[in-house]
Amino acid sequence: MKILKIIVSFSLFLLILFLLVWAGIKTNHQTCTDISVIIHAPKNSQLLSKSDVLHLLKQNNKEWQGKTIVEIEPAAIHKILAQENYIKSVDKIHFLGAKLQIEVTLHDILLEIIPTKGEKFLIDVDGIYLPYSPKTGNDIITVTGNIPHNFQKKKTITPENKELYEIFKLASLLKTDPFYAALFHKIVLNEKQELVLHPTVGNLPVLFGNMQDAENKLMILKYMYHDVLPYMSENKYAQLDVRFKNRIVATKTKS
Repeated sequence: MKILKIIVSFSLFLLILFLLVWAGIKTNHQTCTDISVIIHAPKNSQLLSKSDVLHLLKQNNKEWQGKTIVEIEPAAIHKILAQENYIKSVDKIHFLGAKLQIEVTLHDILLEIIPTKGEKFLIDVDGIYLPYSPKTGNDIITVTGNIPHNFQKKKTITPENKELYEIFKLASLLKTDPFYAALFHKIVLNEKQELVLHPTVGNLPVLFGNMQDAENKLMILKYMYHDVLPYMSENKYAQLDVRFKNRIVATKTKS
């Protein structure tokens, strides 16, 4: 009786194994019915759309229409997408039934750099250089002025590239504060290699200087915007200067 039970159990195991293998073979030979592309991107960013991803796959002969599941290679698709400039990470490539699902995360762009000469380019929140795109959204900071154009592009920005590194550090500070993130969308590097912030509201630039004591400068500047400027004539001053420790110098408009 005991041997009979073992034989029955083993037979059931073989049957279940056969059914699973058969189901897997049948599934793999199903035709892919659809594709879903999920893109995680910062607010307002349109760096890549679903149609851009599908076009990229088509360019690399990785179309899904009319293909069976076994003919579609997730690893090959992953490799193609991972090489795309604006994709930070390829999160998932898998099948839900006969539907192919692709999930990617895009770079969060911090800066649009317009150098003195040469082509524009982008820097993301991690300091990574990226080619220019006009589809970055409205929340990035534009950088103009005396931007050097003879630097060697690297994958990630480094302190050796002093001017751009300071701009990156300042922009990163602005990004973390909702007040400043909404107020400043432009940084200018003047002829003295000093940083100048230009607000989105009004016409009162802020001469910031360099990143020395940067957090304290921003704290004092916020006090100025909250508690002083609302009670001043809009055109009374031409510039705010926060380069000096623990104080702001307001330059009057020439009469």
